[in-house]
Amino acid sequence: MIVVLLGAAASLGAVAGRVRLEGANRTVTVAVDYREVAKLARWTGLTEREVLGLLGEKGVNAVLFKEDTIRELSPERVRLYSGDEAAWLFPRYADRFRAGFLYFFLRDLDVLEQIKGQLEHKLPAPPEVISTPDFMVVGIPFMPQEELEALGLGFPRNKLREVADQGFLLLVQVRSWPQATEESLGKVLEPLQPFRPYLAAVLFNDKVLPGFPEALPALAAEIRQLGAPVGLIEFNEQQGLKNLALLMDKKALRLHAIPPERMFSLSPEEGVARFTLAATERNVRLLFVRLFFRPDSSDWLADNLSYLEDLRASLAGEGLVIGRAEPFPAFKSWRLLWFLAGVGVIAGGILLLESLGFGRWGWALGILGCLGWLGAGLLGYGYGLFLRKVMALGAAVVFPTLALWSALVGGRSSGPIPAAKVILRSTFVSFLGGLLIAGLLSETAFMLQLDQFTGVKAAFVLPLLIFGVGAIYREEKDNFWPTVKGWLQQNLTVLMLLILAAAAAAFVVYLSRSGNQSIGLLPLEGQVRLLLDGILGVRPRFKEFLLGYPAFLWALMLPYRHRFLPLWLLALTGQISVVNTFCHIHTPLVVSLVRTVNGLWVGLLVGMGTLVVAHVLKVVFLRCFGGSGR
Repeated sequence: MIVVLLGAAASLGAVAGRVRLEGANRTVTVAVDYREVAKLARWTGLTEREVLGLLGEKGVNAVLFKEDTIRELSPERVRLYSGDEAAWLFPRYADRFRAGFLYFFLRDLDVLEQIKGQLEHKLPAPPEVISTPDFMVVGIPFMPQEELEALGLGFPRNKLREVADQGFLLLVQVRSWPQATEESLGKVLEPLQPFRPYLAAVLFNDKVLPGFPEALPALAAEIRQLGAPVGLIEFNEQQGLKNLALLMDKKALRLHAIPPERMFSLSPEEGVARFTLAATERNVRLLFVRLFFRPDSSDWLADNLSYLEDLRASLAGEGLVIGRAEPFPAFKSWRLLWFLAGVGVIAGGILLLESLGFGRWGWALGILGCLGWLGAGLLGYGYGLFLRKVMALGAAVVFPTLALWSALVGGRSSGPIPAAKVILRSTFVSFLGGLLIAGLLSETAFMLQLDQFTGVKAAFVLPLLIFGVGAIYREEKDNFWPTVKGWLQQNLTVLMLLILAAAAAAFVVYLSRSGNQSIGLLPLEGQVRLLLDGILGVRPRFKEFLLGYPAFLWALMLPYRHRFLPLWLLALTGQISVVNTFCHIHTPLVVSLVRTVNGLWVGLLVGMGTLVVAHVLKVVFLRCFGGSGR
């Protein structure tokens, strides 16, 4: 255990730099969509500048511009006709139009330059430009409507300038296009160069980045020239984006946005809570706020101003400042600290194997593991990250299993207080495992979720398997295989089938909610989460305070029998959850600590409450039906 504590101390040194970075980076950028600003202006009778001024007073300091498409440009600034339609509408210039072509009719020279500059570098053939005293035309070979509508046509530079001159930062969201090359990437992004001082981040619109994979280095170079970080949109996997951020030396910002389809069912209070949680618990520094346009509202402007004011107050209450968000500086811990943390994991594995009765194997494997870990540290630097992730997975399997196994072999507790002391000791062991993982994975890539803990499913299943088999073997010894064989040969009843089906369903839910991307919330779970966040500041995990700790308390109060093994396994899920909390490196470490403590004391209260309720029910039952109570 001394070696484990030494590894944990080294992990504390490794995470200290991370905690300092998280504490210093408290500035968030709050952005709105320019198209929604324009919509709000249309329906309030105000100008876009006036609406932006009002939003700015409520905390908005950035505006998102999505790259224009023909859908946004038509019909105000561009009319689109086929060659035959153009010849029929403008017979005077009929000989200038060709069949099989599409023609963009424009009157604004700025829009002409915007569209022409994009089409020149996104299409295989250069566009035709027709200039007459009546109109200006850009012609391209015919393409289907869906392809045309997906094609980005650049950004409105006059609008970008107006918004920047009003004091707002700019976010731009670039569309992908087929067969992007190094040259075309530079030409397409070049019009953004004049706005370098105002660019808060560059985002991407599609599932695959332009130029992926061959031209990603060129794309990184172009964005570096813009001087802006890339935006990492939460819960929106974009192929090539993580690679791009790594090529840019992790100069990236995490962004949270509420999906458009959720805006109709979400309340402003829930929206404020979501953004606040994203900023405080997931290191999100770009908040893209969609506005409310509900049919049942009588004043869209007032509703949104109130919404933004509440968001600003909520962020301020958490110590966050609205301004220009900055990426985390590049951060890596010392290799010596990583090495010591890994040795701590190996020592934990030896302790577990010893307690399971495999002491000789434990020491042999432990010595081999230490030699391999030392050799990897000295010689295998190129595989260092992979090996640290393997070691982190080992910690996630070993320490919750060790925590609960130590409690099991300690025997039955004589009362709630001794049981609570055992739970505290076990949770401390699990916490040590979580701390070792945090030390092994403390670097900027994990803080931005460009990389993440690997093997979540295994970390949730293997401890249950090891503990379950170990508990049965400990009780049965030489009768282990006959006992298991007897269980497997039992005749199944309807009740047993129902129990097995319920257990299988619970296990599927358990697994599906264990990954980095889990299934949606259960009914009312969202409201309960908001309530817990409001009361406790940091919400504890349901697996801990509702299941793990109460089951742990009951398991310790009862003598071990195989029929009580499910209680022990439920208790183990709570300890697995404690360790897993520290696997989320994108969550600030202080938040993970508070979450763990809240889960512990609330779980103990819930467990004590169930004991009291059970005792009261027992007394009532005995008085009503038990006669003398014997």
